[in-house]
Amino acid sequence: MNRLNLSVIALATTLFASATFADDETYVTQHYSFSLDDIDEVYIDGGIGEMEVIHSDGDEINIELEIEGKRRFWIMNKRDISDLELVQSKRGDTLRISLNEDDIEHVDIHWRIELPSVAHTHFNLGVGKITGEFADTELELDIGVGAADIAIARNGAGRVETSAGVGSAELHGASNVVNKRVMISEETYGYGEGKHHMELNVGVGEVKVRLTDNALVSF
Repeated sequence: MNRLNLSVIALATTLFASATFADDETYVTQHYSFSLDDIDEVYIDGGIGEMEVIHSDGDEINIELEIEGKRRFWIMNKRDISDLELVQSKRGDTLRISLNEDDIEHVDIHWRIELPSVAHTHFNLGVGKITGEFADTELELDIGVGAADIAIARNGAGRVETSAGVGSAELHGASNVVNKRVMISEETYGYGEGKHHMELNVGVGEVKVRLTDNALVSF
């Protein structure tokens, strides 16, 4: 699905964003809040960077972005990122949050996401790493190149699938675990004690998933 073709509309919900720039406008910290009223599905497309996902209570997503512009070539100045910001759109019961593809060149990005449980949660990251904790949600996670280190509450997870096109796919703490290793790719699946389907994939890199008896795990 092409997220860039979605109409970006103003949500009739609370949206707050603030930014603090360094003097040279090559570093910024931004804060956003998105209401989850009437939302059952959340898509977050990060493009590149590192994502830290923290389970929270409440009815809104809180996101902190730390963004630093990088040099295009060693002799050039760092990129000006003063106009870079998140894009959000709502269609039916689905909320999509992303950075425009043109905005993720020559930047380093760190995401800190406080995310309550919704029925379906989707993460997409082209290059980077995702660490996080998830409880009562169906989870789909895709990384092009990088790594994932994820904790999931056992009593919420049903079938859990991990895969790596090139690399490793680990699953710990599940029952009836099946592992398939073929040349440079690996697939592993197993089961928790709940009903939510979890699918975590990386094209090149590694996926580590742990089912835990604790409702949440702090990283």
